[in-house]
Amino acid sequence: MRTSSFRVLNAALSGWLVGLLAVGPAAAQTSMPSRLVPRALSGASTAPTVTVVAIALDAAARTESVRLTHFAEQAVARSGRLELVRLADALDTAGRREREAGANEAAAAMKEGQRAYDELDTQQALQQFDKAVRAYEAGDLSLHFGELSRARVMKAASQVANGENTAAQLEIRAVLAVDPRAQFSPNYFPPDEMAFVEKERKASLASTRTSLTVHTEPVPAQVYVDGQFRGVSPVSLTDLSPADHYVTAVAPGFSLAQRRAREGETTLTLKPVAAQKALQMATEAAARKPESPERDKALRELGALAGVNQVLALMVRGGAGAGPLDVTGLRLEVTDGHNAAYALAQVPRGEGMAAGSEALLAGLVAADAPRQGGKPVTHFSGGASATRRTVGYVLMATGVAMLAGGIYFGMEASAKEDDFRRTPQTSPRAQDLKDTGKTYALVADIGVIAGLASAGLGAYFAFAGGGSSGGGKAPAHVTPAEPARTPPPARTPPPARTPPQDTKREALPMPPPPSGTKPKSESLPMPPPPAPKATTPAAKEEPPAPAPSRTDSKRAQEEARQREEELRQRREEVERQRRELEEQRKKDEESAAKREEEAKRQREEEAKRKREEEERRKKEEEKKKKPSLDEDDLRNY
Repeated sequence: MRTSSFRVLNAALSGWLVGLLAVGPAAAQTSMPSRLVPRALSGASTAPTVTVVAIALDAAARTESVRLTHFAEQAVARSGRLELVRLADALDTAGRREREAGANEAAAAMKEGQRAYDELDTQQALQQFDKAVRAYEAGDLSLHFGELSRARVMKAASQVANGENTAAQLEIRAVLAVDPRAQFSPNYFPPDEMAFVEKERKASLASTRTSLTVHTEPVPAQVYVDGQFRGVSPVSLTDLSPADHYVTAVAPGFSLAQRRAREGETTLTLKPVAAQKALQMATEAAARKPESPERDKALRELGALAGVNQVLALMVRGGAGAGPLDVTGLRLEVTDGHNAAYALAQVPRGEGMAAGSEALLAGLVAADAPRQGGKPVTHFSGGASATRRTVGYVLMATGVAMLAGGIYFGMEASAKEDDFRRTPQTSPRAQDLKDTGKTYALVADIGVIAGLASAGLGAYFAFAGGGSSGGGKAPAHVTPAEPARTPPPARTPPPARTPPQDTKREALPMPPPPSGTKPKSESLPMPPPPAPKATTPAAKEEPPAPAPSRTDSKRAQEEARQREEELRQRREEVERQRRELEEQRKKDEESAAKREEEAKRQREEEAKRKREEEERRKKEEEKKKKPSLDEDDLRNY
């Protein structure tokens, strides 16, 4: 009877404990402070994928543009209508896949550890939570530091359940040293351990602060310490607790760098990825002409390289002094170059950047601007083509003046012809009128031809070459129709408008001296006059316009050929980078398949081991359930 009562009491206590543990996970930890993190690259989401790039237009804006990138990424993630893809992750295909696999492995270990803990298998739970901690530490802690803290808390809870109080207290102290806000639930920790937690939390907050300076090579990078953005390298921090902190450096075109550091100085070296050269070429092309169609073309190439739907670009100019930054922001569709958003603003530097850029960034991600008549809209604000248009206007004015001069001399030549016809051919004045008429006719021809060439070339520079910039007004709306990934060939200037040689006006015909058989009023056409001598005074005064026109045309054609060659080289480089990325992607998929097979095999072995342990546990429980004969039973028997 006493044995039966003891068993009933034991079963009741066990049921109460299991019920308590079943309720515990729901309140195990309060939520960590909200952090905006980019979602993984996935085709399942219907929201447009957006990557952010900030391009410094001068050396003064180099560091500040990297800082502004972080706030722009937060604005995209906060919008709720766009899916953020960090440019650093999009270009580092191999590293991103490896980090995603590690994060998935850690999440699976956390789930398995929670299940084992709920089933009172605290040894297995400790192993799984420790596995999750190692996986998170090897991943991107700028995104998953909160999950790492929770894994370490649950590891300490498992140690407490196993009676390893000393190890649990060491783990608790280490967690609070880097994350004083970490939450510990009384459902997992007894009152004594909860008192220790609060004591260590207060000690961590009141401890003497240490300083840490973080450098990165070879480029400035976003620096995260214990999952919190702390600025752009070099970063000097003076508010850290005396512990080993997790330092992460992120820069587009380079692989992620991460290590633990305590105090003093630490340097993280970032290794370039395969797409780094293509990224550099695209950003340099956009920075070279930030207010021209070449800017949008380079951004579209960058978006295609990153595999996203849209690019949020920030063109940042620092200028001299400590004044605000001049920022041109646009959100561009990669498919056709449509500017879904465009804005100009000034943004303060340093600590005031977060609040000062909020309005600009919120406007860039809030809504999409409509197309005009179904065609894409772009924004260019002159500047780069202003000189070209000025030259065009000057050439046009010169051409008009030369045309007017040609018409004037043509009228004078016609007047001389009339005078010559009315003058007796035996008069000495007749020869003078003849020579002067020839000279005026030649000057008229040159003036008309040169004027037409100069006006035509000037019209090309002023309108054909500068039309895409919106006429120098900001913002201007243009509707390009070039397809993505295939930049159009460079536009070559047409040759100067020069009439054919056979259409030139001949010198005005002068009548020959009168013959004895014909009246003085009759005249016969003269043979073609000889070429004028170079020493004629009027010929020396002819306008020198044709030579400059041909030189400008050759120069424009040469520049067009250079641009076309540069675009061709850029397309070849981008195509080569794409091929390398595709090969790397295939290799990554093969290695991922191998890792998946290995993980599957390990899971099967783990499941088999669990089944064997479960069968052994059941056998032991059955043995315990069999009634044993005690002395009272033998005596009664």
